[in-house]
Amino acid sequence: MSLFFALILAAASRQASAQVSSSQPSQQPTHSKLSSNEISKLKAEAEQGGASAQLALGQAYEKGNGVPQNDELAVKWFRRAADQNNAVAENELGLMYVLGRGVQKDKEEAVRWYHEAAKQGNPQAMFNLGASYYNGDGVPENLTTSYAWFLLAQDAGYPEANEAVNRSAEEGGKEGTSNALLRVATMYEKGEDLPQSYQNAARWYRRGADTNPEAAMRLAIFLINGVGGLNQDYGEALKLCSNLAKGRSGWGEYCVGYLHEHGLGVPPDLAEAARWYGDAALDGSGKAALTLADMHLNGEGVPIDRPQAYWLLFLAYRNGVPEAKSQAHALRPEMNAEETNRLDKKLREHHFDPKRVYAIVDDPAPSDPAHTRQVLPLVIRPN
Repeated sequence: MSLFFALILAAASRQASAQVSSSQPSQQPTHSKLSSNEISKLKAEAEQGGASAQLALGQAYEKGNGVPQNDELAVKWFRRAADQNNAVAENELGLMYVLGRGVQKDKEEAVRWYHEAAKQGNPQAMFNLGASYYNGDGVPENLTTSYAWFLLAQDAGYPEANEAVNRSAEEGGKEGTSNALLRVATMYEKGEDLPQSYQNAARWYRRGADTNPEAAMRLAIFLINGVGGLNQDYGEALKLCSNLAKGRSGWGEYCVGYLHEHGLGVPPDLAEAARWYGDAALDGSGKAALTLADMHLNGEGVPIDRPQAYWLLFLAYRNGVPEAKSQAHALRPEMNAEETNRLDKKLREHHFDPKRVYAIVDDPAPSDPAHTRQVLPLVIRPN
């Protein structure tokens, strides 16, 4: 897709936005010439603060319909309507800025107005954002974000977005589509570029769950916790997490363990939970390592085993759980000689030098857990 192609689409957006705005109750259809009486009525309504009339008057000046063509006056009335959150006017104002009509050309300002309109669900503004991100006009080029806005415009029923979606799919392939679906979902979840909607976030996460592990993870969290009023569905969550676990996703394995531990969608089974937590810990889940360490300290589903608990606490700390360090530091003095020997052996089996591990854990100074990944070898999970 070229810059030329994107600008053609932006021009089509202007035509479509005029068609949408013609449905406003205080303006005439844009394809018919406005009479002097109609212009007088629009001016009166616009001066009284009617946003729809302000928009229609701006369109009249922009096209020279019933009044002399005047881009400066078009911008004036578009801005007044946009300041009242009229989404069509916000998109129109963005187009005037990108084209430099009636105002100094300012692509960053154009994007700002597109965003304001898109937040209100305006499909033309969504499309124009897609074009802006594709070409790097007013924003850094970002093909994933561009694709996401094209998808949103298409979902909102804007037919001109179909070709852009198809082109983005061809250029980005399955990975590009997967990332774009995830981006739309996170936009809805965070409520920054779009109104926050967990229902819509879940809908888009579900669209991407088959190909994007993060989308599957987020959807599973929604289903387990009933986020945003969504119905809890432990059965679907278990399927999602099990599929992730097949790819040795530490989070997926942790999720399966959590569901077994708490009996969500399956009968409670602490031993089965511990097995999954163990796999997850070796596949990088610090939370799973911390949970399993606690189970070994309390004999829940597994035998009480303080050397194993220490090893898991160290693994948890190494995988991003800072509080595990102090727990491991407090645990070692409680071990007897036999347990300490077993701990030394266990660390060596995992290719760690016990003295270096103890030095890190016993150092009272705050440290970055990631530092241990630089000074100590990686854990190798047996196949």
